[in-house]
Amino acid sequence: MDTHTILAIVFILGMGLFLYVRRSALTVQKILGPIIYFAMYRASWGLGAMDALANWFPRFMRWLFYSGIVIGFLGMGFISYEIIKNTVNLFTQPELAPGIQPVLPIAVKGVFYVPFAYWIISIFVIAAIHEFAHGVAARAHNIPVKSSGFAFLGIILPVIPAAFVEPDEKKLIKRPMRQQLSVFAAGPLANILLAFLVIFVFGFQFPGIAPETSSKIALVDLPSFADGLTQWNGLTLTGVTPGSPAAAAGLIPGETITAIDDVPVTDRAKLVERLNTIKPQDAITLTTKDNVRPLVVGSNPDDASRPWIGIQFDAQSGPTPSALARYGERGTTLILGGITLLVFIYALSLGIGLFNLLPLGPLDGGRMFQLAAERILGPSTGHAAWKYMGFFFLGLIILNLTIGFVR
Repeated sequence: MDTHTILAIVFILGMGLFLYVRRSALTVQKILGPIIYFAMYRASWGLGAMDALANWFPRFMRWLFYSGIVIGFLGMGFISYEIIKNTVNLFTQPELAPGIQPVLPIAVKGVFYVPFAYWIISIFVIAAIHEFAHGVAARAHNIPVKSSGFAFLGIILPVIPAAFVEPDEKKLIKRPMRQQLSVFAAGPLANILLAFLVIFVFGFQFPGIAPETSSKIALVDLPSFADGLTQWNGLTLTGVTPGSPAAAAGLIPGETITAIDDVPVTDRAKLVERLNTIKPQDAITLTTKDNVRPLVVGSNPDDASRPWIGIQFDAQSGPTPSALARYGERGTTLILGGITLLVFIYALSLGIGLFNLLPLGPLDGGRMFQLAAERILGPSTGHAAWKYMGFFFLGLIILNLTIGFVR
């Protein structure tokens, strides 16, 4: 059992014990009896800080949140277009459609896996900033915030954490449209700004920012201050195609390829570069960490002119000897762990911020779309448009998730 699994078990049991002890203070919505439920723990955390920040350059704060309306509707258009395009590509160009995957600390098919420690810290940071921004925006417009707190989606035990603030809804809906929209847009705005802050403060680059599923940092994603900390260590096989040249050579999942014909192939790019010099029927030698295996290259089943080995792999990285000598094993591990966490915070904050802008039901984007539609089209027609738009995007999301799990 790895460290992340142990942390997940300790966290779930700890939160389950906390919620049981404080059960009288919980508001519980049962979704499927006592098995699946949504629990909210109300408190007053951060309310004073919301007031203080809202009153710090109040005119600037109000205009910052007004700018969030523009960013919110632009983001709504962008994420809506991307989901529609991805759904079309699922049927017309499936190789170009990445699909939609839930982000969870569970390594199963159809899920974007994030190791538990990184996942829980990222979710708490992102959710806290998201909800705090809603509260600051409300207070900037002198709308009372009744409470704050955290919540859990539970499947017997609490599993997926969340946070919330509760502006006074009765007073909120009486405010001008621009104030209501700015409160709704504040959370996604904060998430998007956090993502860009991580990029520009820590020097990450846009291309390929997502971390590898092995939880190792991809070298191309490292900020400049981390140069020389990691190196590629080889290609670890995750699968070998039956009947392929690799299978005939005796390669098995778990082996790590480090060279072809004594030419190092420690990352994906070097493998592609080396394969471009090889033709079908060439005799080559694959060097792994444990063996040297001769192999006759086959022809690609889809294009007989291209070489084919028949392997699936993950590129593995690790600390460089110079980093270990300078910082020690523990120091290097902490530095790389911190960088990995920043990458996850960037990717999840941007993704959650944009997803929340979808014109779907109770999401922030849904509330923005409903308010705008009812104002432009009238209460009855606007409400119907909001409802049908929500069903439309909910259907697309379910379709994408389903195909992601089965394909």
